[in-house]
Amino acid sequence: MLLGIDVGGTYTDAVVVAGGKVLSQAKAPTTHDDLLHGILGALDQVLAGVDPAAIGRVALSTTIVTNAVVEGRLEKVGLLLLPGPGMDISSLVPERPWLLSGYIDHRGRETSPPKEAEVAAACRDLADREVFAVAGKFAIRNPLHEQAVADWLRRHTGPAHITLGSAVAGSLNFWRRANSAYYNAAVWRHFGRFARAAQAAVAGRGVTAPVHILKADGGTMPLAAAGSRPVEAVFTGPAASVLGIMALAAPQGEAVSLDIGGTTTDIALWRDGAPLFAERGAKIGDYPTAVRSFWLRSIGVGGDSCVRREGGRLTVGPERRGPAMALGGPVPTVSDAMIVAGAADFGDKGKAIEAMRITAAGGESVQDAARAVLAVAADAIYTAIGKMIDERAAEPVYRVEDAVRDRRPQPAVLVGVGGASAGLAPLVAERLGVRCSVPAGAMVANAVGAAAARPTIEVTLRADTAQGYYTVAELGLRATLPSRRFSLADARDLASSHLAERAAAAGIPVVDVESVYDEEFNLVRGFSTTGKIIACRLQIKPGVFTTQEGA
Repeated sequence: MLLGIDVGGTYTDAVVVAGGKVLSQAKAPTTHDDLLHGILGALDQVLAGVDPAAIGRVALSTTIVTNAVVEGRLEKVGLLLLPGPGMDISSLVPERPWLLSGYIDHRGRETSPPKEAEVAAACRDLADREVFAVAGKFAIRNPLHEQAVADWLRRHTGPAHITLGSAVAGSLNFWRRANSAYYNAAVWRHFGRFARAAQAAVAGRGVTAPVHILKADGGTMPLAAAGSRPVEAVFTGPAASVLGIMALAAPQGEAVSLDIGGTTTDIALWRDGAPLFAERGAKIGDYPTAVRSFWLRSIGVGGDSCVRREGGRLTVGPERRGPAMALGGPVPTVSDAMIVAGAADFGDKGKAIEAMRITAAGGESVQDAARAVLAVAADAIYTAIGKMIDERAAEPVYRVEDAVRDRRPQPAVLVGVGGASAGLAPLVAERLGVRCSVPAGAMVANAVGAAAARPTIEVTLRADTAQGYYTVAELGLRATLPSRRFSLADARDLASSHLAERAAAAGIPVVDVESVYDEEFNLVRGFSTTGKIIACRLQIKPGVFTTQEGA
């Protein structure tokens, strides 16, 4: 049996699945001040009548980190960059960076060393920071400078955490790696609190099975291993909804899916029964990262999004100030509008009516006010979908199949899951002019996705045969090639052995390995070939163990 837990911004859902069926499901309010309490509430319900010893794996997903990003609740980060010559990205990263000397060139050679005095000065300037991120332009070719700066940070200050850009992403693109390192540090403490609470909750109920966390690419990894790379959890909630839809009712053809929870709406695009991936990495807010992810967007519209008038204009979200007034909350919400409009039936309807009376413009009935609220919320989601489609269409073409096939997504169906999907998904589908589908099990789709997701991990290997070395960025490894007559096939074999090594350290079985990309090109000097640059990335393929039937 597999246990899936989804800790959302509003509710914590839990399911037990086995044999392709959801055996039990539960829902409890998420208690932000004491996450353990809310998780235990869901666990107690879902494990009633279930032997904890029979649970083979626990998998978690959460929008806690996603919501912190959406709502701007991030820890201040000391961002140190080693950019070397070239474009200045200082204005393109989320935090004003401290620029350091020192440069590793594109072949992994040191051309100038970093200076400890600059790091000491940065520590004085950033004395109010407890978490740091360090990124060098070509650190994935040689992490020496990033590692030296981290050592100096530890010498001159007492950081709670340091993220190295080369450790969170093995691909080129300095800008994306710098952003990835920043967000990894910014959410480290948020994720740590969640991980400790979740681990204690599971152990406290007698479940001894390994605990995994869902990643942005739809795979899982052991919770202990995720502590150093929490940026993977930024889109774990949205990824869970994608995996849940994949397990419950993967849409065929082209589609769009919405997971409309209490705090956010997570949007994904689909083609031929599979979610689309972000070609170069996920985007967090307005900042592109190197985190491998489904093509996802999270916006601050959900059932508990507060509703108010600003300058006479009706506004929905992105803040959540508590539950619906129908449930004793302090301000009108989208859920109150759903209750009054007849799209939901829970709580105190009288209080929901009062919420819409507060929201109504002069002379407007509460029913009209409710419909107006839902229209504004649906329009925000519709606009976000349109932007996603435009961005996808504008992406560069990398493959022949994309050149001959229209890149612009044209969804024919909208799949809605999540607590607020019944009230908003049909309205968004109507705006798009497509069919709406809400599958059985939609209310706990994220927990189903977490339970059914397969574990995955990746390595990126790059070899320079002219210099006789190779690197594996995710392992911080730079080593001598076994032979100068090194081929792409040799690179795949070597990457496979390092993948097995990394998987073993994380407690992940190596099954269904796929090649994400590989490339090979000659190095030429004086009209003669002097060697090759060879690169490949392998991963254990993400997906679901089996499709599920909703309870």
